[in-house]
Amino acid sequence: MVNNWIYIDGGDIAYQAGAYDRVNTTSAIDLSKDWTNSTLELVQSPRPADAVALASSALWFDQERNSIYCFGGGKSFATHALSILQAPLDSIWGFKLNDEGTAAWYQVMGPVSTTPFPTGMHRIASGASTSDSNRAYYLGGFYSDMTSPSTSSNQTPASGLLTFDFDTLNFTNSSDGGYLAPHFGDRWPTGRMFSISRYGDDGILVVIPSGRDSLDYAFNNITVYDKKNQAWYSQIASGDIPQPRSYFCAVGVEGNNSNTFEIFLHGGKIKNEEGSQASNSDQIYVLSLPSFQWFLASDASAYSRAAHRCHISNNQMIMIGGINPSHWNENDLDAPAEPWLQAIGVFDLGSWRYKDSYQANANAYETPEIVTKYYSASGSPYPSSWTSAGVKALFESKAQNTTNTTAPDPPSPPSAATTPPQPHRLGHGAVAGIAVGCTAFIVTCAVCAIFTMRHRSKKRKLTELSSSSPTLSPSGSQRTAVELSAFQRPQELLTENKDRAEVPHTDEKFLHELSTGTTTCPELVG
Repeated sequence: MVNNWIYIDGGDIAYQAGAYDRVNTTSAIDLSKDWTNSTLELVQSPRPADAVALASSALWFDQERNSIYCFGGGKSFATHALSILQAPLDSIWGFKLNDEGTAAWYQVMGPVSTTPFPTGMHRIASGASTSDSNRAYYLGGFYSDMTSPSTSSNQTPASGLLTFDFDTLNFTNSSDGGYLAPHFGDRWPTGRMFSISRYGDDGILVVIPSGRDSLDYAFNNITVYDKKNQAWYSQIASGDIPQPRSYFCAVGVEGNNSNTFEIFLHGGKIKNEEGSQASNSDQIYVLSLPSFQWFLASDASAYSRAAHRCHISNNQMIMIGGINPSHWNENDLDAPAEPWLQAIGVFDLGSWRYKDSYQANANAYETPEIVTKYYSASGSPYPSSWTSAGVKALFESKAQNTTNTTAPDPPSPPSAATTPPQPHRLGHGAVAGIAVGCTAFIVTCAVCAIFTMRHRSKKRKLTELSSSSPTLSPSGSQRTAVELSAFQRPQELLTENKDRAEVPHTDEKFLHELSTGTTTCPELVG
């Protein structure tokens, strides 16, 4: 979260089967006020014409300079965007935060900035990303002629871990030391990554990988990265381990006891043994650290969803966008009506119930009872056995928070006065919803959000709101299904052997590029 705002950038809106429009605006949700799905007002800011909102990009929060940067992404499949012959020039855009939730975008790196985009790097999409107070991280994803005009490749996996230093504006690529290929093969993870400061000397990264349709990764082996020593580890998890899946949402939060860190996982695209979509993508799981124990936290939900984003504010989990995974095909004319007005669902982590409203003064987050009971009964906060001495040392040592050093600010936003965009409600009538292309943020963590909305009959204006019941139950009169835009129409990376491109591994640092998230929350988004 950033200053009580969730930011939603860009996205695709499907107004009929197979037909999309691209949203080139940045929207913000005010978390300092109570709202319901029917009364929620989004603050909308148009993006500059030369700063097209791309799909599957990542947002990073630079705390020192109170700014958000947007990195990566690719061309949309939106109908009007197909006329764009190539992806925009490689660049990074950002905006300074304010109390109104508006976004005045300016180019941080690129052809119209004083800082050029680094030579030898391409814009990347669909990777796992997060950030802490000093740096941003980006793992996996791919580049192609859909993401960057500087390459003609067709979905080439990106290798290594990209790290962007907020103070120096330098970009580096750290070798994975041969760890990732044996674990993920040529199809690099596109899931969720979390920066956690309380473990290790300089904090750690935890990766929950997402598959790409035909290749889903098991959740019983958790990937951990030691920031200080640049070392990769894995740790076996136990408990109620979720089925392998892709396009799930996940969000992390520090436990109220200051000793644990919980990662909530909801939904996703799950295959059964026959290869078709499984029906149990409505469950909520919790992975608790440092025990590496999975818990099935909630099995009582009728809201199957995939390709959405999750965020936690106080004791509420806010879910944005998505699509019913049983109706994944964008040409599916039998897809059910969207049950969530404005494509937003709120789950109360105290009562374990869905609701159609948000409370700004809700109770602070508390570690779920199912988790606290486990720790009380186990007698130890750690797994029964560690996979290696290295990962054991990370979790049994006290994290030491690092401090930022003073550094020059990024290029300043244009000084020309602009009229701040006014709060705009998504109207009366049938809900339209907003598709998200970058990442969303909540008070202390940056998160990505991308979602697309499917209209069953005719195209609806974004300024319409449903006049039907504001509850989260399906409404017969509401024939709009909102789904998250996943940059590409659901499809997998090419399986042919292709060279994986990476930034040269030298001691030099490369200016530019960004990744997602912040410490206590996670993505998205990115």
